[in-house]
Amino acid sequence: MSDRPSPARASSSVLATESIIDSLLDALDEQQLDELARRISTRRFARVEVRLLATLRADSAVLHREGLTDHSMPVTHVTFSTHDNDYDPVCWSVNASARHESGAKTPVDYGGTDIEHALRDYSSFTCPVAGSRLVMDLNTGQSTVRGA
Repeated sequence: MSDRPSPARASSSVLATESIIDSLLDALDEQQLDELARRISTRRFARVEVRLLATLRADSAVLHREGLTDHSMPVTHVTFSTHDNDYDPVCWSVNASARHESGAKTPVDYGGTDIEHALRDYSSFTCPVAGSRLVMDLNTGQSTVRGA
């Protein structure tokens, strides 16, 4: 067994050492910095989307397994509308509609859950427009934004 730190641990220690990372960043020109920022943003968005989908799937399985809806069929899609107020930018609302295999719908409030936190992160990447809807297909993992 090796005493070498794991790649994640080594990366964390390098990132924590500002002088090392700063000198690497200082060596990049603007175009390289832009490309690095794009790649980081793309990876971050993919992780946020995976987290949101996994959390929705887990929550929907609990709703179905524990009979917490008025419908016996599993949830296949969750639709979020936008939330808008004077203090925050437009974001995906924690109040959603869960659609079952039968087509029936159940209103769901994700306030105070891990889904609320994932939605907040997801909103920062998708920049929703007031009145639009986000549909998450729990079977395929596909997300679709529909305009107002």
